[in-house]
Amino acid sequence: MSNIDPLPALWLRLRSMFARASESIGAPHMLARLGALSRQRQHEIGCWIARLECIARKLLFAEASGLQPCSSFRTRASAIRNPGANAAPLRSATPRDDTPCQRATEIDPTQPHTWPARFKLAPPRDTLAVPESRAPRIRALWGSHAPPPTPPARAAAQPTPMAVQFAFRVEALRRVLENPAPHVRRLARVLHRLTRRFPEAPVRYAVITARPYAPDAGDPRLIIECIALAIAAAQIFLNSS
Repeated sequence: MSNIDPLPALWLRLRSMFARASESIGAPHMLARLGALSRQRQHEIGCWIARLECIARKLLFAEASGLQPCSSFRTRASAIRNPGANAAPLRSATPRDDTPCQRATEIDPTQPHTWPARFKLAPPRDTLAVPESRAPRIRALWGSHAPPPTPPARAAAQPTPMAVQFAFRVEALRRVLENPAPHVRRLARVLHRLTRRFPEAPVRYAVITARPYAPDAGDPRLIIECIALAIAAAQIFLNSS
């Protein structure tokens, strides 16, 4: 049985796919400047991005499976591979980037590395969790019960153009490919916490596929191999949680 770590080669193939996507749909700064998109173009761009995000999550998950919950999450993450010698140089990301859509009107389209673009890890939802809005309320056992005051109405948020949303997602992907380690640590923390109350979370995360989906003619098996690797990693996650 081979002991060769498949992850470096898979990361390299994902970076090659990202390069093909950039040629097909454009770089982040080009996407941000697009106007209205036809439904067909939206689907084409959405398929590229969803496929890249899905594969990136599987590889991050496989990396995260090697991090023990009681550790500082730095043992293996410090050795996680960065772009190879043949990869194009990438610019560093900003430290905090939680709210891409709210501040989309403030971005400089020519400076994607300054955008608040945060990669969504998309952990599975705990089916047994009860949303706070539906949680039981404790009522006063004495005296009159007054309903809570109605919160003030919020101003309607300015809708973010679809092209800008796509641009943020591509930029977030670029940052993952530039430096996977912080995303691996973040995913490990999220899933170790989630697995304690929702044991099926690692398996669900491993099998979730891209939506919308269309195959990449340049490397149609990459997503399949990454899902298979993630399914194997899910067992490691369960045993270490």
